[in-house]
Amino acid sequence: MSTVRERAAALRRQADARRRVQRLGLPRRLTLAELVARAEATLGKPIEVRTSDLPGDLSARLIQRRDRALLETRSGLSERSRTASVLHELAHVFLADHGCDHEAYTGLLTGRTAFTRSLDTPHEQTVELVADQLALHIGLLDPGERTPGIFR
Repeated sequence: MSTVRERAAALRRQADARRRVQRLGLPRRLTLAELVARAEATLGKPIEVRTSDLPGDLSARLIQRRDRALLETRSGLSERSRTASVLHELAHVFLADHGCDHEAYTGLLTGRTAFTRSLDTPHEQTVELVADQLALHIGLLDPGERTPGIFR
């Protein structure tokens, strides 16, 4: 019985992620650069995407500065993993709307790490589901694929 309940809960979380991305009003297809531009408009400042030697086991992070944001990905990632990591961080940006628990948090983080990639919390799992929906828009995932998720 718990498996059925868990599956139903997972389907609800996926549907919620779909609705969140639909509210962004994104075109059916866009490039990663166009998606970054949309995130810049949401954030209200430019986002510089770059590859860096990140500490520990971080695959990506978003650092807020007063005049810009830095989205860094770990050097040595495959192109698919790099893109997936960028999408995850952009999902954080898109979720930082009214009512998002990160809104006040990001305001406190001028010049410090705002988000790092970790899937150990329900919020991070939600962010990953939103990132999956963003991946559909840039063509990283095929809507007909039976195995969901960016990372393989």
